[in-house]
Order: sequence, then C-alpha cells, then structure tokens
Amino acid sequence: MSERIDRVFEAYDRGTLSRRDLMAAIMSFVALGSSAACATKPKATRAEELDLSHYITRREPGEGRAHLNHVNLRVEDVERSHAFYSRFFGLGITTTPTYNALDCGGGAFISLQTKADIDLETFRTSPDAVEWARTPNESPGMIEHFCLEVDDFDLERTSAELAAAGHETVEISDNLLTADPDGILVQIVDSGIRFLHEE
Repeated sequence: MSERIDRVFEAYDRGTLSRRDLMAAIMSFVALGSSAACATKPKATRAEELDLSHYITRREPGEGRAHLNHVNLRVEDVERSHAFYSRFFGLGITTTPTYNALDCGGGAFISLQTKADIDLETFRTSPDAVEWARTPNESPGMIEHFCLEVDDFDLERTSAELAAAGHETVEISDNLLTADPDGILVQIVDSGIRFLHEE
C-alpha cells in the first residue's frame, strides 16, 4: 500500500497528476482501508508506467449514474486536520454554520467534523431516523459518511428499490440516507446539489 501511495505523490510532484485526481486517489486509499484490498493488484515495478485506473474512474458527460459529492471525516481537532490538508495538498477551508470543509474542486469537498458538529445534523434527531442513523461513530479518525450525487435522482423510487432489497432508509428533505452492507452510511442526493453554497 505504501508503494502505491508513494507513486501517487511522485506523479503529483512531477505534474502528471492533477490535484483533483490526487484527492480522488487519497479518498480511494482511505475508503479501501486495508492492504487486503490492494493485495489483489499486482505490484508494479519502477519501470512500469504509473497506473491509477483502479483508483480513479473518469466520467464523461452522460456516463455513469453517480459521483462523489462529499466525505465527512470524524476528526478530533479541526484546525490540526486543516493544517495537514492545507500544507500537503493545498486545500483551503470553507467554514459555514454546518461545515468546516476542504474544497476539492468541482463541487466535491471533505468535511471535517468533531462530535459536537455531528450532533447538530438534523437527521440524527428525526423521529423517522433508524438506530444506525441516530448513533454516529464517535471515534476520531473515521469516515462518518459519504455522499453520492445521482443523475436523475428519484427519491421515492430509490427508497423503494433499497427497501425491496432489504436496506432501511431515512429521508432528509430532498435526499436519502442508507447504510451499505457493511454499515457505512451513504447519503444520496440529486446531481448538482452544492451543500457548501446553500447555507
């Protein structure tokens, strides 16, 4: 895993990888979370061309159905986390009443949240919230949830499809929250939703 991370940073330093693709690769590394997921990929030699295709999927207009809107990271100290991402990746912070967010470009962002921040989220106190939505992981260093933008999102249809497959959902205004098979919270919104610019 560390060799793959080194190759990503080397490509960024050489200018062959954009900041946006660097952040996408980092989020992929975070999401993978284990070296077992990388073990299925053959080790590349130094002479081989850097191949990030298994981490980054480029979407042409009209292709695909979903893309990343944001990732909420549970952190202990927002300022310390911001200093890290600013120093090493050049990400600026945007502060709103709800978010301390690192702008990744293209509308995507990384939200840095402490336990106090997450307690303010309205879906946690909704009477319709199921237990997994009410009880966030309080440990720093965790992905609290991530949000996908879905093309042509139909809340009722998506909720019904998830329910038919045995997945509970929570409706929050015009978006949906569910848990994947491993319990990771997934927020689903319509394409074009920009949380940072709506407050």
